[in-house]
Amino acid sequence: MKLLAFFISFFIIQFITAQQVDFTHIDFQKFYRVGNSDEVFLPLGDISFVDKVTYFKEGDPKAEKAYTNTDHALGAPDYVKYPDKTYLSLGCGGELVVEFKNNGFIDIDGPDLYFFEVGPSVEAFEVYISKDGKNWIYVQDTSGGSSYVDIASVEKGKTKDIYYYIKLKDLGSFCDGPTAGADIDAIGTIGGVLKVNIDANLLFDLDKFQLKSKALSTLDNFLIGLHKIPEAEVIIEGHTDAQASHEYNQELGLNRAKSVEEYLLQHLKEKTENYEFKVKSQGETQPIATNKTAIGRQKNRRVEIIVIPSEDFYKRP
Repeated sequence: MKLLAFFISFFIIQFITAQQVDFTHIDFQKFYRVGNSDEVFLPLGDISFVDKVTYFKEGDPKAEKAYTNTDHALGAPDYVKYPDKTYLSLGCGGELVVEFKNNGFIDIDGPDLYFFEVGPSVEAFEVYISKDGKNWIYVQDTSGGSSYVDIASVEKGKTKDIYYYIKLKDLGSFCDGPTAGADIDAIGTIGGVLKVNIDANLLFDLDKFQLKSKALSTLDNFLIGLHKIPEAEVIIEGHTDAQASHEYNQELGLNRAKSVEEYLLQHLKEKTENYEFKVKSQGETQPIATNKTAIGRQKNRRVEIIVIPSEDFYKRP
């Protein structure tokens, strides 16, 4: 049984490790081609794009099957020429919900999102955003084509909310042909906020908050990414499973966040004045999986680091 538990634990760790972004090979502040002559500037580079499709309902009439692969709406744009089957067609009145895992988005000065809607027809859709994938806020209708969207109209408070989900609803403006409905090649954040989710087992022993020696390479990788954002607010949140008391989990989450902050500050050295650090404990209050299984509890034990760049980072060079 001990051997089986070891292999289960090893598998979980290796799976989560594989999900970490290697910042050594990521360039920020990149331009992406749109059509034959235009381009769009996305400050977080390839991290700007959607990571996961959480829901897809084909419209009626549907697009042909070759154009309904939801993976084609993920990642950076790769459309070259119609019809090259590198995009997702929603169908007439179709609906798509996507999630950002490695970044979120906020309201900045100017457009905040960019939709690479491709193909020969201009097809409109409604845009909704959400922080949790459950409570949705309508933003606007697009006119179709490669579209900028500004979420300023939904921001009412002084604090900038971070959103991680987008819902699109095709408006049925063009329902003929093999690619009925809007054709989505990519969705990117302009007002992007970096988010890094690190499994706690990579950083700490069980119920401990002192960093393990093996944790240093994980945090060093994050530092490579942070150095590519010259000024920022850095929020470090400690999360736990629900097996102990609320008070215990709050304390453990906070101590783990502080340990990560201390390491990052030590290795930023003279650049620490460029970053404003905040540490928080969410304890067991924000699970991302069930606490009824070992795998679920493992996912819930984590440290999340959110990096909100300064205004200058979003300015087109």
